[in-house]
Amino acid sequence: MWFFITFFVGLIGAGIALKCKVPAGAMIGSLFAVAIFSIVTGKAYLPQSYKVIAQISTGAFIGARIKYNDIVELKKVFKPAVIMVILMALINFVMGYFLYKSSDMDMKTALFCTAPGGIMDMTLIAYDFGADTSKVAVMQMMRLVSVMCLIPVLIKGVIRYYKAKSPADNIDTAKTAEEKVIKNEKEKTPFMVNFKKIAITMIIGTISGFIGYFAGIPAGAMSVSMAGVAAYNIKSNKAFMPIKLRQFIQVLGGALIGAKMTMGDLLGLKTIAVPVLIVISGFCLMNLILGIMVYKISDFNIPTSMFSAAPGGISDIAIIAGELGADTPKVAVMQFIRLVSVIAFYPILIKIIIQYF
Repeated sequence: MWFFITFFVGLIGAGIALKCKVPAGAMIGSLFAVAIFSIVTGKAYLPQSYKVIAQISTGAFIGARIKYNDIVELKKVFKPAVIMVILMALINFVMGYFLYKSSDMDMKTALFCTAPGGIMDMTLIAYDFGADTSKVAVMQMMRLVSVMCLIPVLIKGVIRYYKAKSPADNIDTAKTAEEKVIKNEKEKTPFMVNFKKIAITMIIGTISGFIGYFAGIPAGAMSVSMAGVAAYNIKSNKAFMPIKLRQFIQVLGGALIGAKMTMGDLLGLKTIAVPVLIVISGFCLMNLILGIMVYKISDFNIPTSMFSAAPGGISDIAIIAGELGADTPKVAVMQFIRLVSVIAFYPILIKIIIQYF
C-alpha cells in the first residue's frame, strides 16, 4: 500500500513542478514531495531495486536515439572526457582538503564526501576505508539533491547567456533534433506498429540491462541497456521509445531519491551545515568551470558541455539533459566515463593521500 501512496505523492509533486515550469520538474517535484512525505510520516516506500528499472528504461530511451552517425561522432568524446576527469579529480581533492580543514571530519571521510560517484558506491567503499559512513551518505545525498535542484537552473542561465552572446551558435542543435523526434512521434502511426517497436526495444534493453547489472559493471543496468538498444537501432533503425516515457522515469527516479530521506538525515544536517554548503557551492562552481572548459575544447554545444560535467547520477543527468537541448548520447558517455573513473581510481588515490594525513 505504501508503495502506491509514495508513488502517488511523487506524481502530485511532479505535476505541481511541471505546472510551475521548474527545470526537470517531474524529477525535482517528485523528489521533494516524497522527501517531505518520508520525513513527516516515515512511511515512504519504494524498493531501491526499482532504480534498476529506471536505469534500464533510461538506457533504452537513450539507445533508441543513437544512430550510426552518432557513433562516428563519439570519437570526439575521448579527449574532453579525459581532461574533464583529471581536472574534476583535482578540484574534488581540493574540496576534500578544504572540508577536512574546516570541519571535524578526518581526511578520508572528507575525500569520500566530495567524491563525485554514486551514493551507494562511495558509501560502501568508504566503509572499507574506515571512514564515517553516515556523514558520507548524508553528504552524498545532499550532493545528489543539490545537483538535481540547482545544476539545471545554473545550466539554464549559462545557456541563456551564451545564446544571447552568440545567437548563431549551435546551442539549439540537439534541442531541434529532439523536437523533430517529438514531431515524428505525433505523426499518425498505426498503434500496433509502435507497440511492437516499443516491446522489442524494451525486451532488448531489459535483457542487456540485467546482463550489465549482474556482471557488476558500474551503472551497468543503464550503460549496457543503452549499448544493446543502440546496437539494435544502428543495425535496424527500428528501436522506439516514446518521449512521454521520460517524465515517468523522472517521477520514479525522484521518488526513489526522496524515499531515502529520513528525519534522522534532516536532523543530522545541523552538525554538518557548513560542510554541506561548502560541498554544494564547490560542485556548482566545478560544474561551471568544467562545463565551459569542455565547451571550449570540443565541438559540443553548451548544454551538452555543461551536463557532461555535472556531478550527478548518470541516469538522472541523462534524463534531464535532453530537456535543455543537450545531446544525450554524448552526455551519457561522458557521465559513464566519469563514474567508471571515480570507482576505479579514486579509492587508489585516496589511499595514497591519507598516508600523509
